[in-house]
Amino acid sequence: MRDHHSDARTPGTPETPARPAGPPLSRRGLLLLGGAGLASPLLAGLTTAGPSPAGTTPLVPRKDEDDVLDARDYGAEGDGREDDTRALQRLLDASARRGRVAYVPAGTYRCTSGLLLRSGVQLHLDRRARLLKDWAAPPGMIDAFLRNADFAVKSNEVRITGPGTIGARDHTRTGVVLALYGDDVTVADVTIDTYAGGQAVMFAGDRGRIDGVTVRGSAPEFGTGGIRVIGGADFLGTGCHVESGDDCFQFVPIGNPEAEPTLYNQSITGGRFVGCTGASSASRFMVALLEFTGGEPGTTDMDASVVDCSFQDCHGSAVNRGIVVKNTHSRGAIERLAFTDCTVDMSGAADASTQEIRVQTDPASRGAIRDVTFTRTDVLNAVNSPVRVGGPNISRLTFDGCTFTAPSGAAPTTVVVDGTDRPRFHDCSFVGAPGKRLLVVGPANPVTALSVEDCRFTELHSLWAVDLLGVSGARVAGSTFADAGAGSTARAIRVSPASTGVVIEGNDFTGISHAEPVTDRATGTVVRGNTGA
Repeated sequence: MRDHHSDARTPGTPETPARPAGPPLSRRGLLLLGGAGLASPLLAGLTTAGPSPAGTTPLVPRKDEDDVLDARDYGAEGDGREDDTRALQRLLDASARRGRVAYVPAGTYRCTSGLLLRSGVQLHLDRRARLLKDWAAPPGMIDAFLRNADFAVKSNEVRITGPGTIGARDHTRTGVVLALYGDDVTVADVTIDTYAGGQAVMFAGDRGRIDGVTVRGSAPEFGTGGIRVIGGADFLGTGCHVESGDDCFQFVPIGNPEAEPTLYNQSITGGRFVGCTGASSASRFMVALLEFTGGEPGTTDMDASVVDCSFQDCHGSAVNRGIVVKNTHSRGAIERLAFTDCTVDMSGAADASTQEIRVQTDPASRGAIRDVTFTRTDVLNAVNSPVRVGGPNISRLTFDGCTFTAPSGAAPTTVVVDGTDRPRFHDCSFVGAPGKRLLVVGPANPVTALSVEDCRFTELHSLWAVDLLGVSGARVAGSTFADAGAGSTARAIRVSPASTGVVIEGNDFTGISHAEPVTDRATGTVVRGNTGA
């Protein structure tokens, strides 16, 4: 076992031992190569025992600011048995202090307490390197495996790059894996494998970048989530793959001041997840939430918001709601949130009252949800109602180019919109099934200024395609309706007596065999310019 020292092997000797002469390897080169998965084989040449193979020249670090610090030079064993916590902490502290890359070569580095990440740390894990968490901790950030030294102080310009692995010995070693609060933080190409009882990643700060990170080996249970952004501006997560028990990709401020008082109630602005994939075994795939994450409802005073955030080209599966936009405990707003070219496979969902896409506020909440758009974003293999929207204080919700297929389970409705102002469906496809209504509006609370334009309603078996139960001002225009053929009793639109200001114009009802495609029970309804009416 190596002697455990501070930075140098013996007093008066340099921190980096002399190595054979050869071409220099700069820190910039290391980090660029790390993003492509190429740094590990090159770095292996830095410490290979014995002479170099014939015809090759060993790589060595420069003797200046571009030096690479090696974990073995700080006493780390990497054998999976010895406790390497103190050695790795010395390595990380030296990296932060000296502005040099902390390189962890192949091996399993067992840790029995958290590793603290100060500003400027640059950690690079060899492809065959694994940081092994070997203790159980509560699920909060303060007990995370890799974390800030003090969450009241940002750790800025931290870089953690792979392609190595970070994770626990098994699911009994609970707790958050990576918790960072800082600006200009980069986490790239690492794998988080095996964890339970906490998020894989929790991040707050400005200009955070998480790229190509893989999360797997999650305990299949609630409370074990994927990548969660809790605050800050201009976050970008790209090309990540998350397999978690709980929510996979999250814009969720901390909603319980007891969880982490310093980071409680932070707003998130300009966050994006792009090209990400994954699966939740117990919960949801993509979420933007302002809600309690513990504690008693009504005991906190939140005003955080989630603004100008998006999910683009993200594809995955879930079992308990696929996409959730929810503000139930903040006076702030979820505003200008976009889902573009995304899919969620819900074939694993239970046939219960859950919905595949849920947009929700609480009647007692003073907060709002505004300007949320779903563009070419679809629920695949819906078991329960694919969409459920429930206000109040929800406005300008838009579905554009989406497909809604009637659920295979017992739920009698496909899309339900309640208590919402100015919802819009444009260029959407609705596919029916026996006993299913496709678009139900205002069943419990009135909906104002509904717009249904250029949509397609097909495979109608019975009941109504569009059921306007409680609307104030609605326009259904330019849409086509077609029943399922022989024996169908389906009708296109019903307008209940509680609805007012409804205009039905320019639609094509020629595909409806029923003699009365529009069931008009509300006075003042305008029906004009339709074909087949």
